[in-house]
Amino acid sequence: MTYVVGVNCGTAASHDPSACLIDGRGAIVASIEEERLTRVRHAPRAMPSRAVRHCLNLGGIAPHDVDAVAVGWDEPRVRARHGPGWEFETPREFLAGLGFVGPHNPDIYFIPHHRAHAASVFYASPYDAAAVLVTDGNGEDESVSIFRARRGEPLIRLMSWPRVCSLGYLYEAVSDWLGLGILAAGKTMGLAAYGRGIDIPDPGWISIINEDLVSLLGSDPMLNYHELMKLWRAEIVRFAGVDQAATSADGLANDPVAVRVAWAAQTTVESAVTWLAGLARKATGLDDLCIAGGVGLNCAANGRLAGPVYVPPVPHDAGVALGAAWSVIPPRERQLLSAYAGGLPGPAPDGLDSTRVVATEALSVDRVAGLLADGQIVAVCRGRSEVGPRALCHRSLLASPVTAAMRDRLNRLKGREPWRPFGPVTNADLDLWSSAGELERYMVGAAALTDRGIEAIPAVRHVDNTTRPQRLRPGDEDFVSAVLDGLGRAGHPPVLINTSFNGPGEPLVETAAHAVDCALRLGVEVLVLGDDVLHLRAKH
Repeated sequence: MTYVVGVNCGTAASHDPSACLIDGRGAIVASIEEERLTRVRHAPRAMPSRAVRHCLNLGGIAPHDVDAVAVGWDEPRVRARHGPGWEFETPREFLAGLGFVGPHNPDIYFIPHHRAHAASVFYASPYDAAAVLVTDGNGEDESVSIFRARRGEPLIRLMSWPRVCSLGYLYEAVSDWLGLGILAAGKTMGLAAYGRGIDIPDPGWISIINEDLVSLLGSDPMLNYHELMKLWRAEIVRFAGVDQAATSADGLANDPVAVRVAWAAQTTVESAVTWLAGLARKATGLDDLCIAGGVGLNCAANGRLAGPVYVPPVPHDAGVALGAAWSVIPPRERQLLSAYAGGLPGPAPDGLDSTRVVATEALSVDRVAGLLADGQIVAVCRGRSEVGPRALCHRSLLASPVTAAMRDRLNRLKGREPWRPFGPVTNADLDLWSSAGELERYMVGAAALTDRGIEAIPAVRHVDNTTRPQRLRPGDEDFVSAVLDGLGRAGHPPVLINTSFNGPGEPLVETAAHAVDCALRLGVEVLVLGDDVLHLRAKH
């Protein structure tokens, strides 16, 4: 059997290292991010050696069984421009950093970053041919690329734009100005909704001029990340009129200057992505559209796109591990990507404190549905973990959305800013929000709540009357889907809040031990762990 390991790492890979294992038919055996195992959010500058080992263990193989390692960056090209950034000077040393140290090392392939992004989304999609739009912070030199993709044919890049046009860099700079941190794009997107409808002058940061994407920073292709971030910071300060947001993170939604800046960044992204999507379709002659790159996690921008759009559960840099592997062996069969490619939680840790775990009972769908209907928050750690940053029911916190107070309760429990929104999950057509199509599969697209939705599920209503939904299809997921059915049988709407099972600044839980520890720290009193339900007593 042939095996290929894909990885996201290298000189230019500053965050979200990951690994993926595929077999000789291109089928995914396992995929996981390094942060889930090290418990360090985004695992900055790390080699994904633990993720590689975890994937091999899940596949039941050893390092010497791997035929090839595919890296989601063109490392020689990066080093030629930027110089060495790692201690690994040769391919053999690079492989050793990933755990391949035997006498017969696998072949190593360096895949251009945007090509790996494009492969990760197209081969995961339901389409036989598609336009592919990649938008992120940066590839080796570019920040935006458009590809034409057809199954059985090589991916063809039709056009690209340099780093000065990076929507990802701009959003990082705004997030940093807000005091949220450069990797807090999701928070900035949530804050921006407080400005939707406010009339602000066009900041002119990144614009469409003469049918081209034009940056206020000019066109110098040699400006590096630090230079561009400094320049963007100066432009943001000029637009805002102040050097920094004046309030703490908790108060940003009440700071009109902060909201104005976040909204300016969001409108820039939405305008650019909408134009780029149209250009991609026009240039390829294909209506089906795939989106990858970190900007693909901007669900508000995704939700405003017309026509068939597919975004995978892992569009950001962690996804290039899969795309790199598929660049070596594309999947032979078209099969929509399952998000559940990580590890199983394993058994509950030994020696649980009986004063903290007050009762354990066998899993009952109707029992869990009843607890949720009664207003309990239920943590779930069950089945193989999700790939990507979205909790999709296997590492989730679930709660009833029928009262607005549940949003505030969950934000307090998770230590989140009080203005941040939540999204719902359902398996039914309830006319609670406008359809977001394939974007609902992995919670990667915003949808407008209907009048009925605004009234029925206020806990997932954001300030602009949108929400980020997940809709389970038959066969997607068994347990939560059955719980939703149980709610319906009990006379409650078959819809729940679905948010990530983690504490502030933490990755999603991965194992049973992570789940028990996190639930106790947060004060969650009900934990579904495999086929058991643990009733917990929180610390006081």
